[in-house]
Amino acid sequence: MSFLGLEGLHVFITGAAGGIGSQAVKEFLDQGCKVTAHDLKPITNLHASTNLFTVTGDISSEESIRSCINQAKQHHGPINVLIANVGITDESNSYPIWKIPLELWEKTYNTNIRGTFLTIKYFLQSAEDVQSSTGKELDNLAIVVTGSETGKFGQAGHTEYASGKAGLQYGLVRGVKNEIVRLNSKARINAVAPGWVDTPLIEGRLDDPNEMWTEAQATVPLRKIAKPEDVARAMAFLASHRAAGHISGECLSVDGGMEGRVVWKKDEVVQDKQSSITSNIMEKAQSIIQPSLSPPPTRKIKILLSIDFDAVSGFLGTGASATNNMADYSSGYFAGQVGVPRLLKLFQKHKISSKVTWFIPGHSMETFPTQTKMILESGAEIGCHGYAHEGGAQMTETQERDVIAKCVELATSLTGSKPRGWRAPLYQIREHTIKVLEEHGFLYDTSLTHHDSQPYFLPSAPPIQPIDFSPEVSATTWMKPLPSPLPHTEKTLVELPCNWYMEDMTPMQFLPSAPNSHGYVPTSSILSMWKSRFEFLYHEHDEELRAGKGDFIFPLILHPDTSGMAHVIGMIDEMIGWLKARGGEVEFVRYEDVAREWKQKQQL
Repeated sequence: MSFLGLEGLHVFITGAAGGIGSQAVKEFLDQGCKVTAHDLKPITNLHASTNLFTVTGDISSEESIRSCINQAKQHHGPINVLIANVGITDESNSYPIWKIPLELWEKTYNTNIRGTFLTIKYFLQSAEDVQSSTGKELDNLAIVVTGSETGKFGQAGHTEYASGKAGLQYGLVRGVKNEIVRLNSKARINAVAPGWVDTPLIEGRLDDPNEMWTEAQATVPLRKIAKPEDVARAMAFLASHRAAGHISGECLSVDGGMEGRVVWKKDEVVQDKQSSITSNIMEKAQSIIQPSLSPPPTRKIKILLSIDFDAVSGFLGTGASATNNMADYSSGYFAGQVGVPRLLKLFQKHKISSKVTWFIPGHSMETFPTQTKMILESGAEIGCHGYAHEGGAQMTETQERDVIAKCVELATSLTGSKPRGWRAPLYQIREHTIKVLEEHGFLYDTSLTHHDSQPYFLPSAPPIQPIDFSPEVSATTWMKPLPSPLPHTEKTLVELPCNWYMEDMTPMQFLPSAPNSHGYVPTSSILSMWKSRFEFLYHEHDEELRAGKGDFIFPLILHPDTSGMAHVIGMIDEMIGWLKARGGEVEFVRYEDVAREWKQKQQL
């Protein structure tokens, strides 16, 4: 059993198509739950799962929510947990209460208050029916209501939303906690109250740095807005009898420690100069909006998104096998004919087409000239990746020299200038490879991982020799440290690290002849791993940030044959969107640009 002990429970989540709701669905699925996801509109942003059932309906309609609860029970069985998450607000307008349109007030209350009431009503009726028929209490009966910090601090211009949330998270929750124990002796109800959360609901609202500072940072000790997963994990905690079994009737703030809300903004100064009261207000307003605190420093995080267009060549070099057949080569054709156009379309959607780097084997350039031209026309950087994806151990030094020369020739003919970047196929780079790359004027390599998030000069040292443990050999012959690398020169390559854990193919592509491939790993696992790596790197230098540290690079390595697949590309879309949501701290950058900028800053 996990710490939360939610495995096997049935969770009903409303507002599941939204930012917080969809993340809650993913969180409870990851906890091993069966989930029914409910929303007014069709739910299209969730990956299919045997444990996921979706229903569509209007929670403000009594018949609709009754029907949806029954459908959920028939599909997944008795419902143990309700996440009453749905909520609406109109961020496009801001009305003082004496100007709020009645229809806006009623629409907001109809969904947020009436809808939550009806959802809780029929959830508990469903529990009552099950308990009556079985003669025993349901396990882990729990309700989590999504409130808001506006319900705690208020929000000028949105009284219809703030007052409703206050009623839910304090009045309703504290009243219901005393009732549900009469239905189920261990039943609980609590609320989460998020502050600003980075979801499409507020898209664009905090793009202005001044607005971000005023609304979400000046009063927040953690100096940032929440991510949907922050709220979803708090929901999972409160839903768990094992973790929160003695907590009921409470409202848990998920707001970074928010102290309050800003009352006056610069554009809200009253113009009545004849009033001494107005003058006093203006003076106080200026003292509020000009705090002595300076905005927090921000990081500069460079996202190095790269694509290895291996295609058929992946089965000719490092993936060569006597058992390779048409079915294997077919996935290579898929990479060129389907995967490449899909990825190009995705990059265009996110407006990063010219900010990514494609590493293309010579074989792919010549076998798929149309797709290679599409890549070039997207504005992307073109780097070299061997000819037939041959590994260093498969070739003599003479053969490798011929391969590199051919790759340089093809890339130069394609782009009009010599390539600057190299990624060794399967990362199999040798000391000899480095020497030849320097001779051809390459700027950088991206095959090694001496570091995981910072550029460095590629070390020049003799090959590491294996130890001979033969009985007749004295141990004194191998008890020696490695020699120190030679000093770097003008020709020394910049190394932009890559990492097996930051690529898509090994875990999510089944290659019959490759013993280390998987192919059936859920995309959610890889997405979670990538996000976890980013979060650690982001906070690794928190205490040193004001001293100018905290910047890092974040490489991601994709393959059209893998990330172009229908069940994977949605995850890539989500990851790119998640990174972009970091705002100005994050920038998608070509490998060449990062290597050149870093090298210029070094003192040779």
